[in-house]
Amino acid sequence: MKFNDFSAEKWGELQRYFDTCLLPVTGLAGGESPDEATHQLERLRDLLSLVEGPYAGRTVTYPALHYIPEGEAAADLVAGVVSRLRSAGFKYVIIASLSAEGIGRSRHEDIADLWLVPQEDGTLPEAREASAAVLAMWKRTAET
Repeated sequence: MKFNDFSAEKWGELQRYFDTCLLPVTGLAGGESPDEATHQLERLRDLLSLVEGPYAGRTVTYPALHYIPEGEAAADLVAGVVSRLRSAGFKYVIIASLSAEGIGRSRHEDIADLWLVPQEDGTLPEAREASAAVLAMWKRTAET
């Protein structure tokens, strides 16, 4: 479900069932043409759909972080948002991004419980791969 599917009352009743936040990070720099920005948003939508549909009863998709600074500032920004999401009650945070390296994934792998990203060749993961990764995340963290 998406963040705007919940009223304050409804969220209070259902929050305990929605333990996983899906945080989209577009990673735009601001220099993209309208066509390039559209393409990035469409690809991010397709990436999100790998988790949103199958796990709609457990995940909440939050608004995307569209424009990200370069370098460590990007990792700091994303880490801060993830920290606040955890403080708001989410046990798990999945970052979905087309530019994971641009937001410091290699240096800060532990910012999120799972990074949902394209494969090395740029193609999106298969639905079964994404599903297996999400299930493994829930299982791994449930065992610790």
